[in-house]
Amino acid sequence: MEDSLPAAALGHFVMKVQNIEASYQFYIGLGLRAFDTFPGMAIVELRGGTHLLLFQKDDQQSSALQNSHVGQRPDFGSEKLDLMISGRTEADLEHYRAGLIDNGYSPSAIADGVLYGHHYFTMQDPDGNGISFYTSHCSDKPV
Repeated sequence: MEDSLPAAALGHFVMKVQNIEASYQFYIGLGLRAFDTFPGMAIVELRGGTHLLLFQKDDQQSSALQNSHVGQRPDFGSEKLDLMISGRTEADLEHYRAGLIDNGYSPSAIADGVLYGHHYFTMQDPDGNGISFYTSHCSDKPV
């Protein structure tokens, strides 16, 4: 019988940050799950079990790590994170965005139009890394 889940998931995404505690609190405030902190590193869990690994910049532990480069929009420079909310509609995205504003964040307005079927907005983390938040276009199958 065929397994209905995809064969693999993104396990870890590495970001080097200036202040681990500030970045840890920032990402938890976005609704990501606090996982654990360690000397020179913190872990935040995303939907599906992917872990965002926050390493202290210019630390011996992180010096061997490459900077991560992802995303499809050049809005904020080279180091960037694309996140998809669970909602599929512009109204779902606006609800999520309004919650961020209520919690003291400063996201951009939702962009006019769609990008590859997504509604989206952007903001910056404490290090100035750009983050884009998109509506979901995941299939109806379990992921």
